[in-house]
Amino acid sequence: MFKKPVFLLSLASGILLSLPWLFPNLGWSLFFAFVPLLLAEDRFIRSDVRPNTFLFYPAFIAFLVWNVLSTWWIGYVSITGMLLLAGFNALIMSLVWLAGSVVRRQYGALPGFFSLVIFWICFEFLQYHWAIQWPWLTLGNGLANSVKMIQWYEFTGVLGGSLWILFSNILIFYFIKYLFEKSFLNAFKLAGYILILVSVPVLFSIQLYSGYTEKGTSMNVAVLQPDIDPYTEKFSGMSQDLQIRKLVSLTESVVSDSINLIIAPETAFPPMWEDSILSGNISMPSVSEIIGKFPNVSFLVGAMTKRKFNSGETVSETARLSTDRSYSFDIFNSVLLFDRIEKIQIGHKSILVSGVEKMPFQKYFSFLDQFALNLGGTNGSLASAAAPTTLTLVNGVKIGPVICFESAFGGHSADLVKSGAQLLVVITNDGWWRDSPGIWQHFGYSRIRAIETRRSIACSANTGLSGFVNQRGDVIKKSGVNSSEAFCSEISLSDEITFYAENGDIIGRISFLLSGLIAIYLLVKMWMWKGKR
Repeated sequence: MFKKPVFLLSLASGILLSLPWLFPNLGWSLFFAFVPLLLAEDRFIRSDVRPNTFLFYPAFIAFLVWNVLSTWWIGYVSITGMLLLAGFNALIMSLVWLAGSVVRRQYGALPGFFSLVIFWICFEFLQYHWAIQWPWLTLGNGLANSVKMIQWYEFTGVLGGSLWILFSNILIFYFIKYLFEKSFLNAFKLAGYILILVSVPVLFSIQLYSGYTEKGTSMNVAVLQPDIDPYTEKFSGMSQDLQIRKLVSLTESVVSDSINLIIAPETAFPPMWEDSILSGNISMPSVSEIIGKFPNVSFLVGAMTKRKFNSGETVSETARLSTDRSYSFDIFNSVLLFDRIEKIQIGHKSILVSGVEKMPFQKYFSFLDQFALNLGGTNGSLASAAAPTTLTLVNGVKIGPVICFESAFGGHSADLVKSGAQLLVVITNDGWWRDSPGIWQHFGYSRIRAIETRRSIACSANTGLSGFVNQRGDVIKKSGVNSSEAFCSEISLSDEITFYAENGDIIGRISFLLSGLIAIYLLVKMWMWKGKR
């Protein structure tokens, strides 16, 4: 039977795991958040309960609580969608945990915990790459607002933080277990190992932080936060002309001869831009007037764009038919860059949100497209770019545009940096989440990207948070939430490539390989055992 103490321990782990996503600066709770769950599991392993599958239930309770509490704000768009996402993610997490528990039960503590760590890091690595990408709750992300502790992410990326957290939990679990068993000498020895494991990375990080100086030259950048409600104004309730005039008014309040780049949020410029005739859009006169007065400024803004397929051209899986069915076209979530040079630069979003901007497995189940949630003013799956795109300002500086969800992917920012980006620009519309933890969670991930790549980051969000992050992950300046603002800052540009940006998620790739080897070993052992029966 599922006993009350086990349920309470599982519940405690779920709450502790969610704290860094509910309150800034509580990342330290992750270092012992799994301990109650490990204690609950230990009760089963030492009990007469035999079926390994029963070990699944305490983990599912903990992970469901973690997912729901940490991402409840998705419910502003769809409560059903939030619960499905939380339940699915909790299920996968529980299966990963169960796999480690089975190894532990069959082969002992050391192989079991080693396998658990490897399986978990492999799972987090795959969250960046498989069809339903959702790396939001990667353990290392929980330290986003503790930048003085994680400066070494420039070497390991966020998965290094996950590895650190998992090892700490295992050692603290054994420390508590020894105390319960009154094995005080072992507990005392383990306390020393815990102190070393926790303190050495922190001290190394503080040394990196205190000794770091901003690299490269500097540039003046301005961000716009128009504060247009996506539910009542953005796609209905406020005319496109009024939205354009609001952006122009904010631009005029901050633009000057010293500003090099002005940034407006995701989908800020209506209406739909057709990429073959961008210069004919009704918003162009407003942009041209500003650039005419300030020829050294570049203007970067998010927009929905459309690309028509020519007659005889192969149509993509995401293509739509025009109303009169005379042509097919794709819709992109894009960024446009305007300057005194006539050609408008364009970059398309390459990592789309499952269930919102794309439907997984659409190639095989095209009918699912109709169930995509309506965010951004258009239904159905969007098209995506094959790879990230860098854009070049009129002064020759290369920038890496990051659109919304893409800022949760360290590899995406690393690819932009390797392509020459000296500055990362995040544009988003987090107004869908109201004034909730989802907003500052998203902003915090930009702080991680800054450390991993040692690039300054400028964030422009429709309703907040907008701001600037330096190469150490410090917030230089930021806006409020649900306020209309325009402000600027001098930020540094860099050409240096960090170890992480150059090599990517080495920890993830190693874990993926080891997970495969462990799985093969277990399958061979199972086959040999069946052969002896």
